[in-house]
Order: sequence, then C-alpha cells, then structure tokens
Amino acid sequence: MFHSIETSILRGLRSAIFGVVIGAVSVPAPALAHEVVVDEPSAIVQALTVTLLTEEYRPFNYLDENGHLRGIGAEVVQAMAAHIGYGKPIQSMAWKRVLQRIDEEENIAVFSMTRTPQREDSYHWVGPIVPANAGIYQLENTPHPVQSLNDLRNAGSIGVQAGGADEQALRSYGFENLEPIHNPRGGVHMLATGRIDLLVSSDVELFEQLVESPLTRSDIEMVYQFSSGDLYLAFSKNTSDVVVKVWQDAYDHIRSHGQFDRVMSQYGVIQGQQPRISESLSVSQ
Repeated sequence: MFHSIETSILRGLRSAIFGVVIGAVSVPAPALAHEVVVDEPSAIVQALTVTLLTEEYRPFNYLDENGHLRGIGAEVVQAMAAHIGYGKPIQSMAWKRVLQRIDEEENIAVFSMTRTPQREDSYHWVGPIVPANAGIYQLENTPHPVQSLNDLRNAGSIGVQAGGADEQALRSYGFENLEPIHNPRGGVHMLATGRIDLLVSSDVELFEQLVESPLTRSDIEMVYQFSSGDLYLAFSKNTSDVVVKVWQDAYDHIRSHGQFDRVMSQYGVIQGQQPRISESLSVSQ
C-alpha cells in the first residue's frame, strides 16, 4: 500500500509513516507520449479490461465483516470504477503476489502504491488516490511543546512502531528517545495517558484510533511532517496510454465533483497542516 515502505510503514502508516515518509516522494504524473482521445467507445472498452488488484491493509484497503472491500484507497478507486462502468471484481491478495502480477502480466492496475523514484519508470501512475500526511504528533495542550529539532531529540519519549521503517529512520538520525510500540493501534492511548510524549503516525491512522479514545482530532497537533509520499493507482508498464488516460480522467472527474474530498473527510485526512517545526531532518541532521 504505501508499499514501498509498505512492509514497514505502510506496515508502519506504517508502509505510511516514514516510508511514506522519509524515503518516498510525491511526483507529478508524466505526460503521455502523444495526445490520447478517450471519449471513443473503444477507449472505454479497453479500460474495462484492466484487472484491479490490492491487498488487505487497514485502513487503506481491507475486507469488512461482510467481505466487502473498504478503505480510503479502495473507495476512491471504486468511485473511479463506477464512473467508467467498470464491473469486474477487485481482487485482494498478498502484496508480494500483487507486485509479481503487475510486473509480469498485462493490463494490471494496483492500489494503493507509494510512488517512489525507484518505481517511477516501472509503472504508469494515476492519482494520487490518497495524500500522505504523516509525521510526529503531540497533545495540543502540552505544557512545554516541542518547537525545534533539538526539542524533539530531548523530548521524554517518542512512540514509534516497533521495528518499522519509521523507527529505523529516526535511529539513523541519532534519536535515542524512542519508545517502540508493539500494538499499532495503541499509540493514541499511550499519548493520552502520558506513557509517551510524542507519537509517530499519520492523520488516517490517528482518525481510526481516536474512535476508541477520549481524545478528539483537535486535541492532537502535528509538530513535524515527514516528506510527502502519496499513494497511487499504478498500472503495469505495458498498459496502453488510452487505458491510463481513461482512468486518469475518471480520477479527475471524482475530484472535480467532490467525491474525492468526501472520501478523504470520512477517513480523517487533513490538508494544509502547519507543523511547528519547519526544519528538515534529511538535510539538517
């Protein structure tokens, strides 16, 4: 899913927090080699032949108790699919198998995939279907809020997913005040009860954890934001420009008609956050 970092941060945002976050980048969609016309029936027919694949990774893509595909990435892709009349079932499988199929088969589309420089030329990209907002959070009413990278290094403890890419990245920057969290859904509770002073997370993860917490989103503020690594619908390299353009147009349609924003709000995505710390670990420390 965030899947570049998918085995840790979006196994960690966790293949959403640092992986979406320290190593990934957000890049504009490349221009197609030539002008593509998508309003012909044949273009739609070609687009409907695509096989959509995903994995189960809550809250991005997952099967609910009734076997229905849910999640922020899934619902964006489902809205795009409905716009063009796509009716094939979306298949969910292990991420390793998903990557194998998109690399070896024709007309495969996969979500939700982190777009990284290493992957840029291997696939065609449509989206972003999920913006990545991940970083370090603290309670809004903290008596002595962190204001700088030096404050972060000297804070009492920073909760971070145990063994994830985010923990590894922070340790590589010399952070020694990390508190590994072995239960990924327990971070907000630890923050609320004072067991940790700061928490590495994403707005999507926070939103889900706050449902079971006495805190609200306004009780938590971002103090440091990791570099962006948005999630996309990725198409196998041999997919035709026509097919990719039809799906991109579907994405543009749901954005311009408000469907995209409604899905984002349902999953707690907050755009335009202003973290307290503007310095970058990657360039300064």
